[in-house]
This record gives sequence, structure tokens and C-alpha cells, in this order.
Amino acid sequence: MSQSNYQKEYKKSYNSKNKIVTFPLSTAFYDELKRRAIFLDLKTNSYAKSIVTSFLNNNTPQTLSIEQKEFISEYIRISRGIANNINQIAHKTNMTEQIDINILINALRQYEEEFKKFIAKT
Repeated sequence: MSQSNYQKEYKKSYNSKNKIVTFPLSTAFYDELKRRAIFLDLKTNSYAKSIVTSFLNNNTPQTLSIEQKEFISEYIRISRGIANNINQIAHKTNMTEQIDINILINALRQYEEEFKKFIAKT
């Protein structure tokens, strides 16, 4: 199948499964929609689609603010550091290498301090 035919078939399949909805919205409502989308770091149309599909599925919209995304990213970064440290310890133990307990305790204290600072932000 040539590239052109592939694209035509793909577009035909896509259009049979998806429909584009357009409707007028007052400037005040559009501005509010846009403001909320920006707050959530989304495009206005993506946010509107999320609202409509969530409503039709009887769900609340699954959107996170920029602050919430940053909070989750920071939590993941700290957690990965701890997990990486534990994996290194387990690897060394399995290789019957000697582990310096002072290094381990200092690393765990450092992660504990990072978590305390992180939690204090919330």
C-alpha cells in the first residue's frame, strides 16, 4: 500500500471513529475556559474535551495543576533516589561486598532531610 493510500485509509478510519464538535461560546466563558486550561498547563480544546468526556462518563475531570505536577515530580525524584540507594546496597550485599554502615546511614539521613523539606512545602 502506498503512503498516499495509507494516509487516506487512516483518515477514513479516524473520521469514522471520531467526530469534531464545534459550538459558539460567549467570550466570557471562553476566557474562563482558557484561564483554567492555562492553569492546568493544557490547550483550551484539550481541557474542553476533558470536561465533556468526564461529564459524559460521570467522572470528575482528571487534570492536575502545574503545582500538583511539580509536587509529584519532586516526590518521584526523592523516592527514586532512595530506591536507587537500596538497590545498590542489595547488589553489594549479594556480591558479598562489605558495606560501610556510616555511608548508608548518612545517605538515609540525607533522604530523610529531603523528605522533611519536601513535606514542609505542602
